[in-house]
Amino acid sequence: MNLAVSTFLLLVSAALSCALGGIVIFRNPWKRTHRQFAILSLNLMLWSLGVVMIIHSRTGAEALFWLRTTFIIASFLPATFYHFIVFFPHQRFEGLRPVLALLYAGAFVQIAGTFTPWYVQSITLPPGKAPLVVYGPVFLAYSFWVLLSMAFSFSDLIIKRGKATGIERRQIEHVLIGIFLTTTFASATNILAPALKIGSLEAYGPIFTVVMMGFLAYAMIRYHLLDIWLLVSRTTIYAIVTVFVIATFLGTVSVVHWVFSSGGRAGNLLTTVLAALIIALVLQPLKERLQLFVERTVIKRRYDTNALCARITQIAAKMVRLDALLDAIARDIHATMGVDIIRLLLIDGKDPGVLVTEFSTRPGETKNRNGDHAILISYLKQNPAPLILKKLLHERCTPETMRIARHLAELDAFACIPLWSSSGLVGILTLGEKNSGDIYSADDILVFETIAGPLGTAIENAQLYFKVENVKMHLERILANMPSGVVAADASGIVTHFNAGAVEMLGPVRTGQSIDELPAEIAGVLRQTMADVRGVGDFETVLTGPGGETIPVVVSSSCLEGPGGSHDGALVMIHNQTQIKRLEQNVKRADRLSSIGTLAAGMAHEVKNPLVSIKTFTQLLPSRFDDADFRRTFSEVVPHEVERIDAIVSRLLNFARPKPVDFSRQDLRRIVEHVLALVENQTHKAGIEVRVEFPEESLPVYGDEQQLHQVFLNLFLNAIDAMRAAGEGCLCVQARFDRARLRGNGHTSFLETDCVRVTVSDTGAGILPEHVEHLFTPFFTTKAEGCGLGLSVVHGIVSEHGGEIDVTSTPGAGTTFTVTFPLLPGAVATQPLELQT
Repeated sequence: MNLAVSTFLLLVSAALSCALGGIVIFRNPWKRTHRQFAILSLNLMLWSLGVVMIIHSRTGAEALFWLRTTFIIASFLPATFYHFIVFFPHQRFEGLRPVLALLYAGAFVQIAGTFTPWYVQSITLPPGKAPLVVYGPVFLAYSFWVLLSMAFSFSDLIIKRGKATGIERRQIEHVLIGIFLTTTFASATNILAPALKIGSLEAYGPIFTVVMMGFLAYAMIRYHLLDIWLLVSRTTIYAIVTVFVIATFLGTVSVVHWVFSSGGRAGNLLTTVLAALIIALVLQPLKERLQLFVERTVIKRRYDTNALCARITQIAAKMVRLDALLDAIARDIHATMGVDIIRLLLIDGKDPGVLVTEFSTRPGETKNRNGDHAILISYLKQNPAPLILKKLLHERCTPETMRIARHLAELDAFACIPLWSSSGLVGILTLGEKNSGDIYSADDILVFETIAGPLGTAIENAQLYFKVENVKMHLERILANMPSGVVAADASGIVTHFNAGAVEMLGPVRTGQSIDELPAEIAGVLRQTMADVRGVGDFETVLTGPGGETIPVVVSSSCLEGPGGSHDGALVMIHNQTQIKRLEQNVKRADRLSSIGTLAAGMAHEVKNPLVSIKTFTQLLPSRFDDADFRRTFSEVVPHEVERIDAIVSRLLNFARPKPVDFSRQDLRRIVEHVLALVENQTHKAGIEVRVEFPEESLPVYGDEQQLHQVFLNLFLNAIDAMRAAGEGCLCVQARFDRARLRGNGHTSFLETDCVRVTVSDTGAGILPEHVEHLFTPFFTTKAEGCGLGLSVVHGIVSEHGGEIDVTSTPGAGTTFTVTFPLLPGAVATQPLELQT
């Protein structure tokens, strides 16, 4: 070999040895194997530099000096190499200490031998070439020490490989290959060749050591080491493919030449084109089938990553139940990768630093809360790639990676796959150690990265499905236990949902039937709601129950919105008012008795006045019976006073005597005037002015006379009480025609209708704002005496008549009640109305 080329190769060898040693010690200076490797690299570097000095020697003395110096350095190579092997890869001494001591002792003996005539017998310096050296017995002894070191190193490594698993096994395999290749070539050039006196090949020895150092450095630094069997299989595949390509090309050429033997250049071109075409069509399918065949027969532990990813993605897309989804994926991973311990841990929604075991192949672990792992979760959010525990420990350790490794160890996770969805990190999938003891390879990590997204999305969808199912079941339980009836229909008028309460009030209801088969009142509300695209509130009506009984109900409805704000139907709620109506009757009865008492107290004074007149005339009758004028006056006054008493008592009896509810045509003007006559004595005694402003037309409404009397009597009595303390005031009663959208009277639709509004205003003390909203609440009162039932009864009566009642009040200025009743159909005035006082 040219001297310059040898020098270049040796310097490259020295530089690479130095670089590999520096890289390894820099990656993790705390590991014992890394430090021993750095020492070995330094030894090899100095050996390479010594050989450079040997081949450039110009005199025999100079050559002998560098031969001795280089041999002194090389004497320690067997000992430093074996020293590295006994600590590799577990960082603890695993070898024979006597052998190590013997190798170091032999190094010093050989150093001493270099200064004896038995080291070098002769040195020849040919012009322009490396010195030719004839070695003595000392060099043969050195060869023995090298072989001894290699033998014990191979023995230790083979024993360790049999016990090792995972990354350690692959590291040992790579070191064995590197040692085998280097030992074979270096022994041939530096031991066998000098021993057999075959030229001067010592310069090649250090070059071959770079191969071994590369394998060693790769084994210590790299975690995902290339599978040796995979390397063999790929080499075999490419060798077969190469042979096939050559055979195909030659065969094609032969056949074409035989067929077109006189084709000239055209034949040569045709031959090339046909050969290229056949190779292009057959090469790739052949390569894939050969690779699949070799991997399934020679390397039986390998699996098809694409098939596994496809299966898991398909499972994630098809299954919606989380437990079934995780069980199917766990069984597939177990069967494919040989992993027994598989867990899914989800981030707790309430405490983001806690992981909850949602699934585990170990029984009894589900729903376990796993400590505070906020550091691990934060790390995964910043580094979304899968984590391998042994890889973290294998690479250069930092405080952060050590903390992450501790978290993974606490979770018993040899592999940790973060699961992502559109909302972010949802949890992690942890895998235990493989049954084979092998590492998680680059193919495994590729599978994890591929399935992380679909699996995270599937888990999120499964969680949403679970929540929807729970909400659905919860709503179904609510609907089933609601005393009120609920009926929902889609936009085409088909019933989609109903509950038991609806069946009790409406009779048989089934999903899929038309709403037209429901009672007319309910069907009308649903149709009106869908037509107006707005709900109806508190519509009172009467239904006929399944047994023919009458059921008073309050109906309310709302629109059902679909995606994008579209209207997908309507829902109606039916509240049974039977019990409430009974209570209202009791309340009305109690309020009526209270009103009768109030009227009786006021009328007592009216009855007393005529009684005084009658008593006076009766007392004077015996003494003045003969007086014709007295008898005439008696006959005029006493009958008039008796009629007056009879009229007062008749009005009281007419109000107090309960009558059956009878809805018919009523004139609000006449009713208001009659009630004002009842309270005339109270207004007069309290100094209250009464003003009435009514239109000229009558005010016809559809209602019960007695209940309408009670409405206005309660309002007037309240107004009188509010002004009584002041000793003066004004009670103003006004009426006017109007149009309004009333809540309904149980028989009409919810369109705007003609109505009459009656306002009852007083100039009393007014009502505080915080009391206004409670005025119609039963038993709420601001009076020192009273039961608080009057206005609640008024509100109930007005609602029964399809009307509304509102109140406005200003403290210190007075209160106004506005009662609105639907006008009797056909009684609307067509001309503007003039009010009269």
